[in-house]
Amino acid sequence: GTFTETQMRATLAQVRNVLNDHVVPGMRDTVVDNATKIATESAKQTIDYLQSADREFRGVGTQSLSLDTAAIYDAADKGAKGSVLKRLMYGQGTAKAGILRRYGEEVVGHFEAELQQGLLTKASWSDMRDSLIAKSPFLQAAPAHWAERIITTESLNAQNRANWESNRQANAQLGDIVKILSMVDDDRTCADSYAVHGQIRRPDEFFETWQGQVQHPPARPNDRETVITHRMVWPIPDYLQWRSDGEIASRWRQKGNRRAMPPRPMMTTVPLNLFGK
Repeated sequence: GTFTETQMRATLAQVRNVLNDHVVPGMRDTVVDNATKIATESAKQTIDYLQSADREFRGVGTQSLSLDTAAIYDAADKGAKGSVLKRLMYGQGTAKAGILRRYGEEVVGHFEAELQQGLLTKASWSDMRDSLIAKSPFLQAAPAHWAERIITTESLNAQNRANWESNRQANAQLGDIVKILSMVDDDRTCADSYAVHGQIRRPDEFFETWQGQVQHPPARPNDRETVITHRMVWPIPDYLQWRSDGEIASRWRQKGNRRAMPPRPMMTTVPLNLFGK
């Protein structure tokens, strides 16, 4: 017979059960597990970079950099796990749903819209089933795309959160730490990353991006920028030099943007003449 309201409620209940019992918990646990591993590796990389860069910029004859490495590891781990849980489940404020909750609501909302249309048109159950499969990204392997996008973006968030927490802890110990944005430069890199590459802030100051203010990347999904921990007694190395306005505009056009390019964000809150002294 025709599709009924009872069948609609049962179908929506099944969708919610699959999302709440399997998809969302599985993705949450995967991201949190990744965050723990990433935080440890990120803290190690920050410590190694600080020590090797100090030898390079100040000379091998100087006294070795003294760091409380245990404090840096602990700050990175707690910060990364806490950050991804908040982003996944609770969003950036109490009134805003987290990433996985928004994903679940979007999936359920799509099913509900299709099912309501089936009720109005008095579609048969078989027609309703075929329509759901044909029109639902959730039933066409798109969850794999969603999962990859969420897990990749949140793993990058965990890495950069750990970097930032390591940065703050290192500043508490050394007193002259800044954070510098660094992009990945390849054929996937967009103009917004060119525009912020080399941007300098003190540890608790916000970076400025075309997507808004952030303490650390990602500023958007699939954002691959990272935070470099740098001391003010060191010079700014060539690989962190700012891209020219012409390079940014060229990449903007190359990516097919037709609207006017946003203005370049403020690149540093720390006078450049303070570096390397």
